[in-house]
Amino acid sequence: MRRILDDIMSRKKIFLISLGVSLGAALLILLPIFFLTRGEVAEPNEVYEVFAEEPPEEEPVERFVRIRVPLDWEYEGDDGSLPEGYTLSILTGLPLHEDYAQRRPLAAVINNIRRSLPQSGIASADVIYEVLAEGDVTRMVAIFQSYYPEKIGSIRSARDYFIDFAFNHDGILVFHGASPSGHNRIRNTRIDNVDGGAWEGRVFWRDRTYPHWALNTGTRPQEHSSYTGREQMESHIEDRNIRSEIGDDPNFGFNFGELPEEIESLGIAHRVVVPFSSLYTRTFIFDEDTELYMVEYQNGPLRDALTAEQVSVTNILIQITSVTRVAGDAEGRRNVVTTGSGRGYLVTGGEHFPVRWEKASHTAPMRWYFEDDQPLILSAGRTWICVFQTTATVTFE
Repeated sequence: MRRILDDIMSRKKIFLISLGVSLGAALLILLPIFFLTRGEVAEPNEVYEVFAEEPPEEEPVERFVRIRVPLDWEYEGDDGSLPEGYTLSILTGLPLHEDYAQRRPLAAVINNIRRSLPQSGIASADVIYEVLAEGDVTRMVAIFQSYYPEKIGSIRSARDYFIDFAFNHDGILVFHGASPSGHNRIRNTRIDNVDGGAWEGRVFWRDRTYPHWALNTGTRPQEHSSYTGREQMESHIEDRNIRSEIGDDPNFGFNFGELPEEIESLGIAHRVVVPFSSLYTRTFIFDEDTELYMVEYQNGPLRDALTAEQVSVTNILIQITSVTRVAGDAEGRRNVVTTGSGRGYLVTGGEHFPVRWEKASHTAPMRWYFEDDQPLILSAGRTWICVFQTTATVTFE
């Protein structure tokens, strides 16, 4: 009996020792993975001052955003000159490597229904248009030139007025399906485009997951799961011989610098509320330290799925125009007037100013002016454009 008990105890010790060794080995494997993966996602609101497109190699490129930089910034030496090989972006006024300065922008239709959030890549967009679609829901058209993100989306279907936003910047329209009027305008204007409905599985892919920190959980609905990205778009543009360089019309970009002294502010704009509908309100909160507007939606900060970072912009343009429902359309689609002229607001630096806009045709670039007809000047940085209905009111606080 004693021998049996000793044998049992001996086997128990061997088991415990083996278990301890196994657990120790597992910890040695898992701990580095834990700390490495922690570094893959930036902390919310983390901001970097870097040149567009060419961040240091040791940092994940998706973590970088471009903040407001005055044009007299001393990039090199005492003369304020740019480093060799850099110029200023026509869309942001910020330093951009010459290899990308003439790159054709992507104009990607981005889903904004709550079940689609968070979006991927929007923190890297040079310009974002937001406007009502059907169902009192807004959609975005994100303009990417300085940087094509690794992942963009989710991509949604186009409407006819979205095509006009792409033409404002000579952009290649990126979308997944379109309304009947959207298809008609794509066909009639012959805009360069990439349709996920035709290229799914090659240029577009599906991802039905959410980040672990997202408000949405579970499985992303199929209709909100279409994505594309830099590698796929660059290869596709080359394979199809789509023109890859932006046109030479200066109106495809903006003017940047200091606001003229004679332009009078309408007042403070530290909190800007744009009520697109009872369901979808866009709010911008001014950060005096960075001079950026932090972008929010109904449930708080609007964060990019690639970085967990809150989206921020330097300028907000509000284009006031007619937005009405299409008569007899069962889906509740909209007519949005994008041509002609109208009034609006520029919001920058914690203040807002009256402006006006002009667009000669659906394929012409938009032109912006101050009220006295001087060409509009923006602060260097990214811009959010709210295409907003005349029947509602923007609040500036």
